[in-house]
This record gives sequence, C-alpha cells and structure tokens, in this order.
Amino acid sequence: MKHYIWPIVALLWLASCSGSNSNLNEKLMKVVTEGEPGAEGYKTIQMADLTDFDWDTMYYFQPNEDSEAISETLGFKWEGSVVPDNHRRLLFVKGQEVVSYVDYFYTDFPLFVYGCESDKWVYPKSRTNFASFKYCDGETEIYTFIPVACIENFRELMDSKCPEKKDNPV
Repeated sequence: MKHYIWPIVALLWLASCSGSNSNLNEKLMKVVTEGEPGAEGYKTIQMADLTDFDWDTMYYFQPNEDSEAISETLGFKWEGSVVPDNHRRLLFVKGQEVVSYVDYFYTDFPLFVYGCESDKWVYPKSRTNFASFKYCDGETEIYTFIPVACIENFRELMDSKCPEKKDNPV
C-alpha cells in the first residue's frame, strides 16, 4: 500500500502546480452535466457568469497544441505548457495577457466546443453564450458547447439521443 501513496501524492502535487483553474473546471463541469435541457433541447450557458476574473476573449485548444501554436493563435507569446494528451484547454485573455485557463481531461469530462462558421475556436466575451446538450456517438456520451447563434447548424446532433441506462438487478 505504501508504494502507491508516493506516486499518488506526486501526481496530485504536479496537477496542483499546472496552473489550470480547477475552480472554473468544477463550475463548468457542474453546469454542463447537471440538470435537464430546456424546451429548445439545450441549456444556455453564459461563460461570463462562470468566471470570476476579467477577460476579453476565450480560446479553445485541442490536445498537444504547443506554446508555438498557441502563441500564433493568440498573437502574442504564450509561456505556458503544451495542452496535455487527452485534454482540452479553454484559455482566457485580457488585452495581451493570459488571465486564466482550464485544462480538462476529455475522458472524464467529454465536452467538445464547436465553432460557428469562421470562429475557429476564438470567442470574444460578447459571443460566449453557449448552447449545451448531451448526445451520443455510439455508446460515448458527449457534451456540447455551441454558440447559441449557430445552434440550428447542429440540430441533427440533438437527435443523437443516448440510450436509457438500465438498472442492473442485484
């Protein structure tokens, strides 16, 4: 048992030093996964309501994007880390400064952020009103973050309902 404790402690320590905003991650996961969609078939989530810091633009990055690719997208030098394997990153900028970011493990929280026509995963704060719903790709449950202005482009995904989970008799 003792030989498992040190690797776990080390992993927790490294995770806590990553710089990722764990408070925002928890808020985001809760608002996306809990509750039922509205009459329109989705929940509306205003990203500004989840943040407790000032920002102008939110960016979405895929796994393994390095500091060079992130810097190119931001238009200024990013000194932070690569987006880890199997993670996604929401990065928040105010002016020419990264003010916060959240890396989330896609396997545990399968949230996919969709673009809206030419957005390319760059969202000014004025356009961060997102539609969110759960759909299934086979047996895999996936949550969406789609700009409300583009929800009609993704109406077909809403029809990809997840199969009802059956209780296993004991």
